[in-house]
Amino acid sequence: MSVVKIVNLSGIPVITEFECKRVKNINVRVRNDGSLYCSYPKHVSQSRAQSFVETSAGQLLRAIDAVNRRRVESLGAAGLQDSMQVKVFGRYMPIIIEENSCTGCSSGSGSVVVRVSDRNDFAAVCALYDTWRRNELERYVRQCCDSIYPYFEALGVDYPSKIRFGEYKSFWGECLPGKSTLKFSYRLFEVPTECIEYVVAHEFAHFLQPNHSEHFWALVENVIPDCKQRRRRLNAV
Repeated sequence: MSVVKIVNLSGIPVITEFECKRVKNINVRVRNDGSLYCSYPKHVSQSRAQSFVETSAGQLLRAIDAVNRRRVESLGAAGLQDSMQVKVFGRYMPIIIEENSCTGCSSGSGSVVVRVSDRNDFAAVCALYDTWRRNELERYVRQCCDSIYPYFEALGVDYPSKIRFGEYKSFWGECLPGKSTLKFSYRLFEVPTECIEYVVAHEFAHFLQPNHSEHFWALVENVIPDCKQRRRRLNAV
């Protein structure tokens, strides 16, 4: 059983997954999304493992920065620019870049505002936007999981022990019943919310039916009555 926590590294909040495993030492690695994964042996407490992560702040932050820079490069040399249109949950919204000492990214009034200390620092703009994009997608998917789960709980399905995210290109979502794990692609950030809800229900149904039989589709339709229309819309993205 793993636990996901927010750990402060020199004042910077970082998503960190802790898992007790059959390992000899405390191990920490930076995932491709900039989050951390920490495995620790059974004779070590979770609090001690967290302390180990915190005391390694400098090294880990440098590694996270390197991962973020590689993500930025994948967005293109020019990065995100003022007035550029981005797709947010199925809607195109313009990027507004503001110079502000209080950096961050948010959406509202039909636009996405990126606040950065230097508006010409395209790497910083991309990194702020990408972090916000990932956090927003994770928040909405987890919200959908919590909303949909009661139906499957009544059918004897345990809540997934792990919900993971990545820049998966080959699938929107994936269910690993043997590992009690659901996986979702960050690409879902660009599709309409009703399509995300369909993907979540689809993957939950695989805990009961690993195939795409009539019984499987009946399960999905019980949760999402218009699942066929949502599926067609998703496939058209």
